[in-house]
Amino acid sequence: MSDTEYSGADTSAAEPTPDVTDDVALDVRGLTKIYPDGTLAVDDIDFSINDGDFCVLIGPSGCGKSTTLHSLVGKIPVTEGEVRLGGVDITDAPTYERDIGLVFQDFQLFPHLTVGENIEYGLQRLQVDADERAERVTNIVEMMRLESLADRQPEELSAGQKQRVALARSMVLEPKLLLLDEPLGDMDYKLQKHMERELLRLHRELDTTFVYVTHDQTQAMRLADQIVVMNDGKVEQSDSVERVYNEPATAFVSAFVGDSNTFTGELTDVSEDGSYAHIETPLGTFLATTKNLRSDPPSLVGEQIPFSVRPQYLEVTDELDNSVSCRVDDVIHQPGSGTQVILEATTTDGTPHELQLKSFDRIEPSDTVSVGWSADHATLLEQTSVVDGIDLGTDILGE
Repeated sequence: MSDTEYSGADTSAAEPTPDVTDDVALDVRGLTKIYPDGTLAVDDIDFSINDGDFCVLIGPSGCGKSTTLHSLVGKIPVTEGEVRLGGVDITDAPTYERDIGLVFQDFQLFPHLTVGENIEYGLQRLQVDADERAERVTNIVEMMRLESLADRQPEELSAGQKQRVALARSMVLEPKLLLLDEPLGDMDYKLQKHMERELLRLHRELDTTFVYVTHDQTQAMRLADQIVVMNDGKVEQSDSVERVYNEPATAFVSAFVGDSNTFTGELTDVSEDGSYAHIETPLGTFLATTKNLRSDPPSLVGEQIPFSVRPQYLEVTDELDNSVSCRVDDVIHQPGSGTQVILEATTTDGTPHELQLKSFDRIEPSDTVSVGWSADHATLLEQTSVVDGIDLGTDILGE
């Protein structure tokens, strides 16, 4: 899996951008899109994707994901910035010269053409030799398992079959990059899961770089080598799945990607070796690791700083580095994956604070329990968000 750098609006806090190497398929620098009505849809974003990776762009509705995708393919001209594919600047190149495939949510198949004709259409437009066209269409039809559907009209196909045809129509052109704009969004859960497996199979077999847009964080975690998290036109974090989940760069990423328990307090003290910090919160003073901080930990003493702990790292115990007394508010049994426990802790001023944990222990509502976690699982979040003025409680957590 690829590990790309974090980048955001606060360039003084971001890590240095490494030199682009031959392994990079797509490199985006300073991409900005302002629409004629003055709407700033994408705001000076940077990210890169390694050759052959499956990259997923995620973020809430209206965050700039689709604008970014259509800017990459050339359907929307960029206001500023640069897009490089395989080291070649394609920022101003017309769509047909970019060697990029695009699959839409609504598939956009030609209704008057058969499945086979839909797949062959792009090759005809490129004036590929007839024998080569036939060979490439046959190969992709077999790979996509469409042999029995080649003579059917699109109206005769199921949603899953249309999706495979749309993919085949793009992949037969052998693009360097395939962009997928929420292609599974209108499918039911069972079909989505099936098509996710198909996409992963195709990605392995074709060894093509995929860029996939979705608002479904769980789907992103299942599919991606790399995740780019967007918010309000900016990139909050671009990194491997493991680092986005276990080492979120901002409080937005922590709250948006998966479940998370988030606390905010004053950093009051740092251990002698700088590895751990004490955070004084309305729920008590807790110990957290400083391993993912970009700033020198002592320089943050006196600052208000959030930290997060994933639910699976909470345990019913008071023998770990941190603990807090909670009342069990609700217990949701999930066969095969343990139990989700909703807890309520109370701050010093009487304000309730919700926590979640995953447990295989028998816990009943209204029980009072001590919940603990290791300092190594408490991730300090130096930035609330790269978006100026964002409110953690209202804008991210919905409190």
